[in-house]
Amino acid sequence: MSAGKLKVVSIPVRALDARLVEGMWTLYAEHYDNVRRDVFEADLANKQSVFVGVDSGSGAVKGFSTAVIYRHRCAGRTIGVYFSGDTIVHPEYWGQKALHKAVLRALLAWKLRHPLTRLYWFLICSGYRTYLTMVRTFPDHWPHHVRALPLWERSLIDSLARERFGAAWHPHRGVVSSEGPQTVVKRRVAPLTPQLLALPEIRFFLRANPGCERGDELAMIGRVNAAAYAQFALKRSWRLARGLAGRQAIPRPIGLGSPS
Repeated sequence: MSAGKLKVVSIPVRALDARLVEGMWTLYAEHYDNVRRDVFEADLANKQSVFVGVDSGSGAVKGFSTAVIYRHRCAGRTIGVYFSGDTIVHPEYWGQKALHKAVLRALLAWKLRHPLTRLYWFLICSGYRTYLTMVRTFPDHWPHHVRALPLWERSLIDSLARERFGAAWHPHRGVVSSEGPQTVVKRRVAPLTPQLLALPEIRFFLRANPGCERGDELAMIGRVNAAAYAQFALKRSWRLARGLAGRQAIPRPIGLGSPS
């Protein structure tokens, strides 16, 4: 029985012990199809750190996200890039924000050290939950379900994806797609409901990445800036107000909140 709380720490990849790696792999394999241990370990070896979420009671691994932060030059501009690799949170812990907050703290720390350098989160996603995380965290994200994709941001997505994924990057489609079976979240884990399909963001995601169910991954970027942290603070304030009010109805801020 879980204690119900996720505790997240950032650990350098070189400091991971065998127990944690085994727990991460077990969690990953339980929730994704077409996974291989050697591919999982290769992804891990190419990252700098891992945000590991454990149950505060049992200590069992219940979530993680591999990560690397590096500099990249595109069209005459040098930027910082946060790239997240393999990521999973056990469904029992969905709605908790410990992993989310840990990542944002790390990004803020980097920005404080490099205030004059733009920082972007770069990710590829075949699942709608990861897509919504980007959309609802970063007001300035691309591709956007309403706003057109600007030329420089388009070139940045292409440059980042081409460098990291080579021939698996398909710029005309905006997705990373490989031959053969691709890693994809199990259908039972995050089914698409009528409520979700009513969201314009979800409808856009399915149009932009029609091969998501077979594992095609949409390439996205989000700018880490003051607007992102202001949005996060607003969400946090709303949750605190909701908690203080108990069952009293509180108007929901437009555009914020969980899809479920």
